[in-house]
Amino acid sequence: LEAESEEEAKYAEENIDIPIVMVSLQAGNVITTAMATDASDPNEINRGAGLPDRVRLYAGGDRPFFEDAVSKTPVVYLIHNMLTSEECDALIGMAEGKYDRVDDTTGINNYLDNTMASTEANGEPSAVNVDRVTLWKGGIAGKVIKDVDERISQVTGFPPEHFSDFQMNKHVKGSAHLPHFDVNEANGVMATITLFLNDVEDGDGGELFYPNPLDGGTPVMVRPRKGLAVVHHNTDENYVFDKSTINEELVVTGSSTVKYVAKKYVYLNPQPNAMRVVLPLIALPFGGKLPAIFSTLYIALIDKFGVETGVTYFQKVIVMLPVFLLLVLASAVSDAVQKKLKEGKDGKKKESNEKTTKKTKKSKKSD
Repeated sequence: LEAESEEEAKYAEENIDIPIVMVSLQAGNVITTAMATDASDPNEINRGAGLPDRVRLYAGGDRPFFEDAVSKTPVVYLIHNMLTSEECDALIGMAEGKYDRVDDTTGINNYLDNTMASTEANGEPSAVNVDRVTLWKGGIAGKVIKDVDERISQVTGFPPEHFSDFQMNKHVKGSAHLPHFDVNEANGVMATITLFLNDVEDGDGGELFYPNPLDGGTPVMVRPRKGLAVVHHNTDENYVFDKSTINEELVVTGSSTVKYVAKKYVYLNPQPNAMRVVLPLIALPFGGKLPAIFSTLYIALIDKFGVETGVTYFQKVIVMLPVFLLLVLASAVSDAVQKKLKEGKDGKKKESNEKTTKKTKKSKKSD
């Protein structure tokens, strides 16, 4: 709309406020196509023909809302209020006592946990003094993780079947993750979702930093705030790797500062049941921490047969493992039952023999 006169323009400037409303991607898609039909011209829909005359809006309160950081290359945006305070605390509690110190100087890529070998010179680590554990919950996750995954899917539009499990990271004074790309040769990473689980005070470091935006903007630095999510796309719209997505987590400088971060990776392909169900079942007795033997097996199969074939073999082994365990259990139960029955028969036979012996002795005494 344009003012038809200077008087009208002055009146509009002084008296008319046009609010800016932020809605989720999913809600935006619903609103902009509300009046569309199968016969609608897509070009007209793109020009707003699918919008209703009126939309009733409600205050978001503490609901998630977006903030663009870099809009083109790389695609980086913030989602405020992604997690509640209680959900942050629950995730921290789930990981407590399960962390291992990251050692990425071995030259070995841990594809299952998305811990790639350091590319730093002279064998220096990329993840410095970082403690990490992956919580394998998948399709058997409890309410907290299910609620979070559903909310992330609704807000971002990413299907939950493409999600990794939560990679939990603990940073203390001196911890940092030097510049790196979020790549995984065994399972292409389309996007990375970084969730801060606690506040870090100003001046204590630990910021998430994107140093190389290619759209003419300045580098992006995000200070950790509890419940805040930072999303960046590792590929462009054609799923081609975007080199501008290099990112780092700056060193934590506070003497008593602890920074908790949960990362969720969005894979190019949906995750099979071997990853979403079987591995979480195996990790269940260990509180969601998968025994290291499985990462070792995964790496060994990829090294021997290549990525595609190695991943396929690993998934087949994992799917067959519960069947094998059931067979072993059934065999053990069968052996125990047979042993019990045999002991029962032997006992009765022994008892019968003892009775026969007693009768024989009594007969001899009578004689």
